Amino acid sequence: MAAFVNSTGKMASSIPSKRQFKYPSEDETFVRRLGSAVLSVWTMLEPDVQQKILAEAANVWDRELNVSKLPAKLETFVKRHPGRMG
Repeated sequence: MAAFVNSTGKMASSIPSKRQFKYPSEDETFVRRLGSAVLSVWTMLEPDVQQKILAEAANVWDRELNVSKLPAKLETFVKRHPGRMG
């Protein structure tokens, strides 16, 4: 993962998101499951797709607002949980 930077050289967190995905608390289980599924295939994704996902994740609405250094924490999280092959 190339320093969490897209092809324009901007930090992924500075890429404006088109719209925020908001969900009710009862849908949180689906959001978690989809996130886990993405992590399980992460290493199979093209680098540009990985960067797009990281950019979207950095900009998504969340109940825990103002997470400091979110882009770096997202990148660290993904590296800590490599995809499960097989």
